[in-house]
Amino acid sequence: MKINNVACRIATAGDATSLATVSRGLSNLLGLETYPLRLSIVYAAPREFSVEATTVTFEDGDRHAARFRNVALYRPRRKAIEARPFVAVQIIPTGVRCEFGGFAGDACPVTNLLASSVDVLVTHPNAVNASDLNEMAENVLYVEGKSLDDFLLGHLGLLTVKANKIGTFIDPTGLGHIDYLINSLNAARTVGGIDCALHTVLREELGVQIEWSDAGRAIGTVLRPEAILDAAALLISHGAQAIGGVSVIHGVTSAMFSRHIDGELPNPSGGVEAIITHLISAAFRVPTAHAPLPYYKDLKGMQTRNPRAAAEFISVPHYFSVLKGLARAARLIELDALKHVPSQVLSVNNVSAIVMPASCLGGIPALAAEFHDIPLIAVRDNPTILDVTNAKMRIANVIEVTSYLEAAGVLLALRQGISLESLNRPVRSAQKVCTPSDLVPTVGTES
Repeated sequence: MKINNVACRIATAGDATSLATVSRGLSNLLGLETYPLRLSIVYAAPREFSVEATTVTFEDGDRHAARFRNVALYRPRRKAIEARPFVAVQIIPTGVRCEFGGFAGDACPVTNLLASSVDVLVTHPNAVNASDLNEMAENVLYVEGKSLDDFLLGHLGLLTVKANKIGTFIDPTGLGHIDYLINSLNAARTVGGIDCALHTVLREELGVQIEWSDAGRAIGTVLRPEAILDAAALLISHGAQAIGGVSVIHGVTSAMFSRHIDGELPNPSGGVEAIITHLISAAFRVPTAHAPLPYYKDLKGMQTRNPRAAAEFISVPHYFSVLKGLARAARLIELDALKHVPSQVLSVNNVSAIVMPASCLGGIPALAAEFHDIPLIAVRDNPTILDVTNAKMRIANVIEVTSYLEAAGVLLALRQGISLESLNRPVRSAQKVCTPSDLVPTVGTES
């Protein structure tokens, strides 16, 4: 089993949705023995998309191969109904230097603002994890990015629960920090009442290494992905209902870290952390999240020049936010169809809006919004290193807004059923609709 990063060009075709175009193109390119873990359109032209993807390639003899045979991306299911409660999804893409969300947990205030406008807000760990802080509102559901993609593709449902039993795997590269980690687990148990005693140390180092894509995205690779999957399987066999992990991330230089702190470079570790959790999500359909063990002994130091980065300097294991999130993360329910989803399970049928940065409309959430005709609220005040805007994607159901304050207002209007047109000026006059026979008189018809 091997992790690869690939870049390709996919020709657009006729009236096909962007999701259908990318699905078909990747399916033809990757074949049956390769699973797409992460992907994004990084450049959109009238006749083709440039796509960057992280994949896992396996052989029939691999012990976890069967878990990667079904690719939700290749079989998206359309919304069957418009269901209650009113659910919105917020996306903060990882590894692209978001202005809100490019640092540990600095998108949490806008997350909670959006949550105040809806019944339920679904988001991913990147939006709210902040070392020892996780201040997400009660109606925020914490769903790992790959599971969130498959939720929007109609293959997973979300079941809210009171608590999860958490198992943790530990990369042996970081054993020098084991006391910090065990203290985090025990403090979470005794102070937070979180069930998180289970943990295991991997036999081999994972080999987690950062990389940079041609588009400048933070990506990476894992040399021993089977070790992650073996550890998750072991913890689940002992009763774990959610999986957390900590590992040392290699390849970060002092120059990279300094440029990240100054807001000039994406978080170097964000992309490879997503690969780790995407593997677990795809294979086991359980809540999962990850934290980096210190990779910066001689390059991190302390700083106070950027308040948005402050959370990265208040903890050694960075893990309590993960435990707090996983403790009440929604359970993942595999769905056979969208027509008869159990009433207590949330599905894409409930999703009434998706909110994301205006320059990142090339990921699966944006493509799914177009596929389902779900309003896609694109926030201009959250720029990234990408330039995949709606001017290039041409998605009909995009609502562009300046800020998250405006996005919250749009969510409130959608939730209350108030026409957005009625909230703008000028208001266009009512439009008359004619049948073809009204427009073109029939020859020989009596007056």
